[in-house]
Amino acid sequence: MTTESTEPSDTDLVTRARAGDDAAFGALVGRYQTAALRLAAVISGSTDDAADIAQEALVKAHRSLAKLTDPAMVRPWMLRIVANEAKNHLRGRDRRHQRELRYGSWVVAAMPDPEDSVLDADDAHELALALARIGARDRQVLAYRYFAGLSEVETARALDVAAGTVKSRTARALARLRVEMGRR
Repeated sequence: MTTESTEPSDTDLVTRARAGDDAAFGALVGRYQTAALRLAAVISGSTDDAADIAQEALVKAHRSLAKLTDPAMVRPWMLRIVANEAKNHLRGRDRRHQRELRYGSWVVAAMPDPEDSVLDADDAHELALALARIGARDRQVLAYRYFAGLSEVETARALDVAAGTVKSRTARALARLRVEMGRR
């Protein structure tokens, strides 16, 4: 007799988390933490800040769990919160940078160094630079699709656009990224 271990669905975990089961929410975080870190790193342009951004976003998701309308779509919902937190972090960083420039402070910015087991360090560095040169909207759709691993439908849900829009934005963003990568 074989016993199969079945993991609870996202919907089950959301239901348990809403009832106060912190371990259930922890299981959700465990499922999507890697995608959240990647998404935060790509959108913010900083692997150094990604963990803090993802953690803050997931705390916000925990507080807002009651607002989730479709528990089956918890993944894109959580990752949308991560993306928004990363964008807010980026805006705040830009404001701090402008303020420092205005008042004469010297700012030394570290180059992003994405950790990607598939690419060697040089390719990862070139990819980070190319991603930084394309627009934020292009970076965001690529981050959802390829760095966070969302499907087209999940990406559409996270961006609050139609699936066809995700397809066209992805195609255009990849074309722009190819151009930037070709400028090496």
